Amino acid sequence: MLQIIVAVLVMLVLLLAIPVNLVFALKKDHGWRGRIIVFWLFGLTRTRIRPGRRQRKTRLKRLRSLIRSGVSVGKKLVIRRRMLISILRTEGFMRKVITLLRDLLRSLGPRRFRLRCVMGFKDPADTGRLMGLLAPLRVFARSMTLGRDSKVAIQVTPDFSGPRFEGYCCASVQFVPLKLIGIFLGFLFSPPVFRAVKVLFQRANA
Repeated sequence: MLQIIVAVLVMLVLLLAIPVNLVFALKKDHGWRGRIIVFWLFGLTRTRIRPGRRQRKTRLKRLRSLIRSGVSVGKKLVIRRRMLISILRTEGFMRKVITLLRDLLRSLGPRRFRLRCVMGFKDPADTGRLMGLLAPLRVFARSMTLGRDSKVAIQVTPDFSGPRFEGYCCASVQFVPLKLIGIFLGFLFSPPVFRAVKVLFQRANA
């Protein structure tokens, strides 16, 4: 039995050590459309996430439940704001949060960034001025690298016929889940977080 548990743990660690690729895509034509694609196991598994209506419906349901419970929404927000301020004022908590964000950013490896768009203003002269301002950015993008095996491509096409904005933006990053878990565990089991949790419980029981 112990050997099975050890084997499962080793397998889990190996799976979490496999890099995950996140692809963010945003498109603008008649409206805004976005999606997030998660690639794992060297591309063998792929999951698509489309944020939108479901999240808005969930927020509306929460708001309706607060109203039906007889608790003033404004009073609820004031209580939450006070609790948040108390947590942020906990000794060392903000410094620990900044360290967490810094470590998370360092753990992300940018892979690709691609921007293609067509844009123009009502006045063709304004379009020409914008293209002049963006020219150094396009030159800089040609020589820019995000790291090893990374690619950057920026293409902006002017449209002098009238107001227009259409385009496509895609970016991808890579991270190792095991490394992120280690960063979060180091944050959760730190003394500032313990002190913040203690303050939270004291506020909740007051």
